[in-house]
Amino acid sequence: MEPLKIQLQKYDEAGITDPGAEELYSGLEKWVAENPDGGIEQDFSIQVLGVTANSSMLFVAINRLGFPVKNVSFVYSLGVREGELIWNRVRIHLSEDQMGIIMPNRAMPFLLDLSPEQEVLFDRMTESNQVGELEFFTYDRLENS
Repeated sequence: MEPLKIQLQKYDEAGITDPGAEELYSGLEKWVAENPDGGIEQDFSIQVLGVTANSSMLFVAINRLGFPVKNVSFVYSLGVREGELIWNRVRIHLSEDQMGIIMPNRAMPFLLDLSPEQEVLFDRMTESNQVGELEFFTYDRLENS
């Protein structure tokens, strides 16, 4: 598998002016360097990276499909095995307008806001008790040019 590379969101391509975004991307560069084989071969996946200073959950969307995609949508649930959920069947849409086109072998960050209750539950989550589900996955495919 080709090593992962970070891809900026379309919104950030014009230039990162927010110091928080600059810090976020520099942390992602470190994560990609430590996880060059991240993602699932021939698939699209998301990875939870943690909680930001402003109480948002940081994810990376990883495109290992082998072709560019845009307007990615899915229903997402995340919680702990005991049945408590941070998100229960939440529709997530990574629009072309905001995200751009997600190229193959790229990891693109996105954030979801957390309530204080969700953040407490996330703090209790570990690799061994975490349960997540991504379903009803759709996207628009672009042919390699």
